[in-house]
Amino acid sequence: MIRYWAAALLAGLLACAGCAADVPSDRATLAVSGPLASLQADTLTLPPGSPQLPALLADPQGWQPPPAAAGVERSSVRGDFDAGGWLRTTVFSWDGSQGWEVHMAYGEGGQSPPAAVRIWLRAPPGSGQPDWPMGEGKVRYAGATRTLSYEGRRPGIEGREDFERSLTLGPSGWVELEESTSVAPDGATVRKRRQVVARDAQGRPLDDAELLEGVEYRVSNQYFLPDGQGNPRRIVRLYRAAGAAQDAPVLRAEVILRTLRYQDETR
Repeated sequence: MIRYWAAALLAGLLACAGCAADVPSDRATLAVSGPLASLQADTLTLPPGSPQLPALLADPQGWQPPPAAAGVERSSVRGDFDAGGWLRTTVFSWDGSQGWEVHMAYGEGGQSPPAAVRIWLRAPPGSGQPDWPMGEGKVRYAGATRTLSYEGRRPGIEGREDFERSLTLGPSGWVELEESTSVAPDGATVRKRRQVVARDAQGRPLDDAELLEGVEYRVSNQYFLPDGQGNPRRIVRLYRAAGAAQDAPVLRAEVILRTLRYQDETR
């Protein structure tokens, strides 16, 4: 489960504590145009060996998985921003969650910038089961780096789970480096890293270097279906071996389908 809500934070949805007024808000770190009010990202992951990879590569803009297609993992995250651009809530769901969702609330009570994050599992509607409080996290700021640390627990597992991730901003105020470490109660450790290697004229990442599931990748990002603000609603991420040529075999892929709402649409 931590894989999915941590992945959402890797998308850049992270609050910043103790920030001075001239530090970019969460929204400003995303290289998104317009006064974003909410962002929902539905991700289709094609892991290594997925039989769907050839069809995606043949039509990256239009491919959709057939119903119940093998080799496709689904997850979803939604983040809501206040008028100042600070992240206030996020909701995560994933394949196999059986209706459970991870909820995160930043700076409850209107604190800005948020300094604390409350995390809980929301029970499936109508299940009669209670929500599960996972714990609280803290967010701190030091120079260009923002760090979220969390200690909590998961249902059915004894012991504490530790998670920490940091975002390092470049001169533009956009995220250049993302690193995270999660330690399960049994000591199992998962590390992830993503570094932007090149951007396009709009500031969107074109190429990344990424550590995922213990493997180093070169990732190429493709953008499709711009909305009225020019922000892409479809992103295709193609994973090749680290150091491989641009035409090397694609080993895994992600398709991110985005729904973006803006402040002037919420009035």
